[in-house]
Amino acid sequence: MTEKLIITLTEHATWGPILQPVLVSTELSGSLNILEIVGSKSTFFGQLTDYEKEIVLLSEKVSDKMLMKNYSQAKNLVEFFKKITPETTERYIRPLIETYHQKTISILQHTDLQLYLRAGVKTRALYYTDKVIVPKELSQVVFNFQKLPNLGLRYFISLKLNKEEFQLHSKKHFTLCYEPAMLAINNKLHTFSDIDVKKLIPFFTKKHIEVPISAENTYIKTFVKNCVEKYEVNASGISISNIHPEKKAELVLDGDWDLVPILNLNFKYGNNLYPIESINKKNVFAINKDSGIELQWFYPDKIWEQMLVDKLQAAGLERTSANGFAIKKASHEPLSTGYISIISWLQENSELLKEFEFHQRVPDRTYYIGEISIDTHIDTKQDWFDVHVVAVFGDFKIPFSRFRNHILNNQREYILPDNKIAILPEEWFIRYYELMLFSKKSEDKIRLKKHHYAIVDLIQGNKSFSINVDNQTLSAIPTGINAELRSYQMKGFSWLVHLYENNFGGCLADDMGLGKTLQTITLLAHIASKHYSENPTTKREANTPKDTSNSKSLQLSIFDVINDNEITEVVVTTELQQPTSLIVMPTSLIHNWHNEIKKFAPSLKVYIYSGAKRIKTTNIDRIFGLYDIILTTYGTVRNDIELFKSCQFHHLILDESQYIKNPDSMAYKAIKQINALHKLALTGTPVENSLTDLWAQLNIVNEGLLGNHTTFRNAYINPINKNNKAKEEALLRIIQPFILRRTKDEVAPELPPLSQETVYCDMSEEQQVTYNEEKNKLRSSILLSETNFDTQKIAFLALQGLTRLRLLANHPVLMDEEYVGDSGKFEQIIMRFQTLKSENHKVLIFSSFVKHLRLLANYFDKEDWKYAWLSGSTAAASRETEIERFKTDPEVNCFFISLKAGGVGLNLTAADYVFIIDPWWNPASEMQALSRSHRIGQNKNVMVYRFISTDTIEEKIRNLQESKSKLADTFVTSTNPLRNMNKEEMAELIE
Repeated sequence: MTEKLIITLTEHATWGPILQPVLVSTELSGSLNILEIVGSKSTFFGQLTDYEKEIVLLSEKVSDKMLMKNYSQAKNLVEFFKKITPETTERYIRPLIETYHQKTISILQHTDLQLYLRAGVKTRALYYTDKVIVPKELSQVVFNFQKLPNLGLRYFISLKLNKEEFQLHSKKHFTLCYEPAMLAINNKLHTFSDIDVKKLIPFFTKKHIEVPISAENTYIKTFVKNCVEKYEVNASGISISNIHPEKKAELVLDGDWDLVPILNLNFKYGNNLYPIESINKKNVFAINKDSGIELQWFYPDKIWEQMLVDKLQAAGLERTSANGFAIKKASHEPLSTGYISIISWLQENSELLKEFEFHQRVPDRTYYIGEISIDTHIDTKQDWFDVHVVAVFGDFKIPFSRFRNHILNNQREYILPDNKIAILPEEWFIRYYELMLFSKKSEDKIRLKKHHYAIVDLIQGNKSFSINVDNQTLSAIPTGINAELRSYQMKGFSWLVHLYENNFGGCLADDMGLGKTLQTITLLAHIASKHYSENPTTKREANTPKDTSNSKSLQLSIFDVINDNEITEVVVTTELQQPTSLIVMPTSLIHNWHNEIKKFAPSLKVYIYSGAKRIKTTNIDRIFGLYDIILTTYGTVRNDIELFKSCQFHHLILDESQYIKNPDSMAYKAIKQINALHKLALTGTPVENSLTDLWAQLNIVNEGLLGNHTTFRNAYINPINKNNKAKEEALLRIIQPFILRRTKDEVAPELPPLSQETVYCDMSEEQQVTYNEEKNKLRSSILLSETNFDTQKIAFLALQGLTRLRLLANHPVLMDEEYVGDSGKFEQIIMRFQTLKSENHKVLIFSSFVKHLRLLANYFDKEDWKYAWLSGSTAAASRETEIERFKTDPEVNCFFISLKAGGVGLNLTAADYVFIIDPWWNPASEMQALSRSHRIGQNKNVMVYRFISTDTIEEKIRNLQESKSKLADTFVTSTNPLRNMNKEEMAELIE
């Protein structure tokens, strides 16, 4: 005898049909004998499978005892059943039991667990005829309608399971669940998904239900129509047909309840609109005809509908309601609340829009959503462009100049002549903003200056707006240039020639040490050579001094001639005066320029207009006309602007042009008044503090290129400060043709391993006075003594005196703490370092005087510039720490090192610039210092600057090092270079 668990279906006296798990034994006859109702405390419970245990536990929750506990305070079941009301049973208990039934039947449908009918709770024997078949498939309802002549309309329901159909009349049934219906009918379980028991119950006792003739039409339009939508229907006497209507998708511009613009999508089949994802399996509608009510139905094309929804979403829309779509935004942005974005989307997706019927339902306005095109024609004149642009909106052609205010003020809506509102394309506000900002309106034309050709290129669709110096034709080096230009310098010179020939100003912004001066000198030589070749009859002034190598003697000679009234007016006896260019620079660079011109282009005549002895005369333009180049300073121009602005120059060249970066400064305002045919700026740092620096310099060399300062601030500075990348690109597009910037890293392969340059620094007036006083004392105490000239003793005293002069040449405060004046060298060191710091270079600053380094360090401390420090007093542990800081900390751009402490034993390849801020007696010591950076492991090119104060002992030492090998050898081998000097040599050194 075997025992097993089965489920029984029995009629409970109070609850109706219920399912119970029972333990049965199989008899020899094949019948089953019920042993017990199984609970979780049954001894058999542990032998059950998991799904059998689940049914047992579920059944316990709806046992009589558990229901009494949850829904009554009765003391026993007899009392409980007496007090339980039909309302409580129907509302609470029966739904709970049916939930248990649904879960149990689901398990029965997917396992081999068996279901049996049990006649009553006392029945113990179950037979094969009591077994209930549990199909896995759902049963289907079939509504059968018959409209008979003179008898009216009647209908009945039949069921279909696995293609077997039967009627319900007179069938024995048990209702396990009301909705959805679950019934045991004639020993077979039927489960449904779409009907409740109430619709089925009448047909177990009736063969059909009759509809009164008076209600026929209404019944067909409602009940029959709903049955056709949801169920299988058999009908006779009623016209029910499957149709295939034309389908269209309707897209309507509208606003939701929050006035957010949306596109509503509905699908149109025939003349009827249906929402997205209609829940109906079929779409059914009733038609009144003479013969009666006709029902027609069709299945919507869900594949086609979903394809269109997918296309809208793929094109950038986001579904915001059942039928509504809006512009999709990033996750951190809200949905667009304006019509501009959605109209722009409609215009951009005109091809997609052809798949829909589009309508607008926006109150009080109609938007133009047709194609917008641009017709452009550009006339190139000598100094400007006439830009003819016409915007085409369907049948309307509108001159582009009429959109000026809209584009400049970011107004997207434009009213067309037919009162439709066009949304101007967003691209216009990027592509044409500069055109409107910098152009002048002339009727329906737009006029641009020639230096705005990058804007014209952009309008024409050419985004390559910068001059490619690598591909441009190289200009020939003019005769008379004593230098071999490197490849990048040739390209830079050719770029300058290109600007000159096209009458453009520009800014050469190469890194420090790349030869901006040489490239500029080559340009000036090119201009002079071209002038004299085209004007061979040009002659120079007959009484111009022949010796042009010494600018100072030139100044004195002319000054004396004019004061003596031997010549009251300088007369130029040329048929055509040669072009004269003015170069303006900081005072400290005057001698550098003069020396470079003498070195590289000695044929060019140079006049230095600077200093207290400069000539001031109403005929200064005649004097300037005798020279190819006039060198002057920003301070001189500021003070003598009335004189300068009366002259006409060929080129105005501004070296270290960041000096005029402040448009409110007197220097800027003075430079602005100078008349020149061509203008150039030279600087390694065109932008030091803000974009105003850039505007000021470019407004000098290409006036109007960036508009006025207010316009520039509003159009570029403010947006770029807010990280507006489009404005950055727009500004670059305008300025790049006129700025040439190469870094050391770019041209490093062409540079020699080590580049060196001497920086000549003019002393300030206070410094010059202090220095001359000390020099006179030294000369009096040593050189004027005619007797007892003890070379060894005098050499020692001279060394002390010359050391004091060296300190004064650096900064008089090193000798006198009460000194309150300036130092030309100090300012030049700070200026050059600040430029390199802004370019993130690292600099070694060497000095033989620790207190000179300390003076600079104090300035760095005030500016909050970080630096490393190494002197003789630096401890060994700190020494390594400082080296590591300099190598690894990106904010430490400077390493102050005394020559004695840092001459050997250091590897500082992080540095690519070296400052020697005072000449050392021993050149070998300088080279040792340079080797701290320029050594094995260095992957950057090293640039060395030696700072020399002009007209001081420093300049004499440097000249002697270069010209006399004997003295150079002396400096290498001796701690006192004066030991073997005679009186004449010592006099030359001090004089």
